[in-house]
Amino acid sequence: MSEKPTPPRRFPRFLAEYAVLVRRTGKIGSEKMARTRKIGGGGCMFIFHPSIGVGTELDLVISAPGGIVKAHSRVVWETVPAPYQYEIGVEFLRMTPDDQQSLDATLAALAAARK
Repeated sequence: MSEKPTPPRRFPRFLAEYAVLVRRTGKIGSEKMARTRKIGGGGCMFIFHPSIGVGTELDLVISAPGGIVKAHSRVVWETVPAPYQYEIGVEFLRMTPDDQQSLDATLAALAAARK
């Protein structure tokens, strides 16, 4: 039986643990800290508790080596690898040019370290 090849990803992903402040968009006081596990040009994955819910919009502040990255994001998937632990996958929807530059610098450093 032949397997269908998986299409290439639009954005490469990198294993990276950075502190991230997670806030539900428009909900002051809902801030919680988390840590990324993966990051790429289109989004990131972080570990969180409790569940956030697919489709929920978030404002993230990621402390990355290339600088602080603020991104308006949306949850696109959630999994539960262990009790009281959620893997949250988000896509970046909007960020300023300065935040994009910080993200690009971080990703370039991760790509260089991978070689």
